[in-house]
Amino acid sequence: MMVGMVGESARMQGDAFSDNVNLTARLESLTKFYGVSLVISEQALQHLSNPEQYQMRFLDRVIVKGRSEPIAIYEILDGELSEIRNLKLQTLADFENGLENYRCGDCVKAKEYLEKVLAVNSEDKAATLYLERVEKLQRQGIPKNWCGVWAMTKK
Repeated sequence: MMVGMVGESARMQGDAFSDNVNLTARLESLTKFYGVSLVISEQALQHLSNPEQYQMRFLDRVIVKGRSEPIAIYEILDGELSEIRNLKLQTLADFENGLENYRCGDCVKAKEYLEKVLAVNSEDKAATLYLERVEKLQRQGIPKNWCGVWAMTKK
């Protein structure tokens, strides 16, 4: 990481530059994209001392802008209000089944599970995003090189 002053004589500010700083910024923007409070990478998850003490759900495998390899991301449910967290925990099995079928290219089953999630928790933006992806795959067909990874085109 590089830390230093940037700008010009009339306007200077401290800043940090590194791949990890960029990735952190991308993860922060993913919270808005998925409508969640807290997102961590799989690498961060592996470095937690006691990951079992957190309630979480797998969100996606994404290629963030500036990277070429996908990263797994997780939602930490402990960052949500208790009502929202409880709804997400209640629908966790259906959400996970929906994602698994999505990754395997079974759009019919994925759609069924995601609709079950949304029937209980209509405000689950991540489930809504996946349902939109599944419906797009059903309309356009599944690409030959399908692996379930989503490439982010924006920061």
